[in-house]
Amino acid sequence: MRSDIQALRGFSILVVLLYHAQFGWLKGGFLGVDIFFVISGFVITSKLMEGDGTLGKQVKEFYLRRAKRILPASLTVSILTAVLAIFFLPAVARSRLSLDALSSALFSTNLHFARLGNDYLAQSSDPSPFLHYWSLGVEEQFYVVWPILFLLLYKRNKKWLFPTLLVTTLFAFWFTSINPVLSFYIPFTRFWEFFAGIILAMNPAFRVPRRLALPTAIIGWVTISCATLFISIHDATPGFTTIIAVAGAMLVLLARIDVKQEFLLPRLGDYSFSLYLVHWPIVVFFLARNSTLTSIAKVEIILISLLFSFLLTHFVEKPFRFKKRLTLSLTQWTVVVLAGSIVSFGSLAATASTSQALDTSLPATYADGCHLPFGKAWPTKPCIYGDMSSTTEIILAGDSHAAQWFPVVEKIAKTRHWKLLNLTKSSCPATTLETVRNGKLDSSCAIWQVKLITKINMDKPKFVLISNFTEYQYPLNKPSGNYLASWKRGLASFVSQIRSPYILIGDTPKPTSSVIDFLPTRSKVSLQSEELAKKLGAQYIDTASWLCTDTCPIRYAGTNTYRDATHISVHTALALYGKLLAVLPSI
Repeated sequence: MRSDIQALRGFSILVVLLYHAQFGWLKGGFLGVDIFFVISGFVITSKLMEGDGTLGKQVKEFYLRRAKRILPASLTVSILTAVLAIFFLPAVARSRLSLDALSSALFSTNLHFARLGNDYLAQSSDPSPFLHYWSLGVEEQFYVVWPILFLLLYKRNKKWLFPTLLVTTLFAFWFTSINPVLSFYIPFTRFWEFFAGIILAMNPAFRVPRRLALPTAIIGWVTISCATLFISIHDATPGFTTIIAVAGAMLVLLARIDVKQEFLLPRLGDYSFSLYLVHWPIVVFFLARNSTLTSIAKVEIILISLLFSFLLTHFVEKPFRFKKRLTLSLTQWTVVVLAGSIVSFGSLAATASTSQALDTSLPATYADGCHLPFGKAWPTKPCIYGDMSSTTEIILAGDSHAAQWFPVVEKIAKTRHWKLLNLTKSSCPATTLETVRNGKLDSSCAIWQVKLITKINMDKPKFVLISNFTEYQYPLNKPSGNYLASWKRGLASFVSQIRSPYILIGDTPKPTSSVIDFLPTRSKVSLQSEELAKKLGAQYIDTASWLCTDTCPIRYAGTNTYRDATHISVHTALALYGKLLAVLPSI
């Protein structure tokens, strides 16, 4: 294997590892995966060009090589992650994680998280330990069709390569602009990155003159380094900025300059696949104990990841790749995949079903479609609850941290014979802040915010209950803005436009641990919201004091306080009925 390719692999996994370990100065470490796609297209296609025989024979040999290369290590890590998650992650997460584990074993994780609307670049404090399998899903889905397309069309008609690269690139950028989260995961928006490497593999004449090889390599390395240092989550991916990382990788491949082992990157490249597989679950297990990583924890993550990647490479990956006695047929590999899927899914699903006194249910407003998902701008039904015949209306408004209060607010509305209108939307706060997802404005959120103000002013309710999550991991304003100042300005702008009395329900404390009691902390945004309420003469409800004293228990009123990383459970919300009833106006 060329040392420059191994060095490129080593660089890619290094930046991904440092980025996931929360080294903040590496803003674009996620681009390491895009570089991997370029390398993959180049290496795999180079191997395909060496093949001979019938179409069926070459395709079969290709799939066998992929199975030997990918399946042993990926299935091993998937199973081990599922088993370790039972011990390191909270029981409330197991049901959800069982589906994540199943998708990882079946190489459909990217489609699974796309369906859920999971923003990869804006993870919460309980990210899935299987999330990183999304890139394997993209890769294997591409290689389901590529060998056939290569042998039938592209091998003899290289003229189609550049038009394909152009069309797939334009499609990716266009689709990112209209659906940034889905675009991140689906394979069609990543094809152009594979084709960037494929074009180089199929046109060996694309070689820079010897005297320009070293300058070309240097420019390539500088380009990918700058990309990973300065491109950030403010830039849509895949998007125009992704071209910088892809172009840099292409220049390194074109230059063909050997990278000496002393630079360590080629050696790291030898373990890149195993290191990619093991590092992310380790990060997640650390985050389960504390939502932020200390400097010592970051070093520990790197060292543990290196150790496990070494073991996985030498005891699983290489034996299955190179030892003939471990050679399996495609049928046998299919059985292995199915068995791995059952074990990964079953270990988590079984323990989830046996967990006692756990409430992982969602408020009813999720099931009936009145709590809006990503991409939906307004409900298609009235979303009225409580005493529907009452002339006294109240409105519950905000994001999912307003929806978490729905069970108890609905109960109060029935008790006091109020008509309750629920207007909540995932990851879309009741403010006038621009919500950004994968570097793009969430237009459905922007539309919803405008319609929300209009609806409140049209209905003129007795009062509006407003609650929002206050610790978003992605910007709610333009990158140059100050988060705290923008939040205060956005909330003030929102409440100034509504002509009904309003009550701000303070955000619930964000757990710093998902497995042990944690210290009570209130975000700076929560404090800003309380100060704003006092300044405007509005009522503010400090819910943190209801849940926490000296510490915040992970169990409340006999069951789990939180159903996930930030949302209180339905049981907890209902247990706070008396407290909320006591502070609401009697109208």
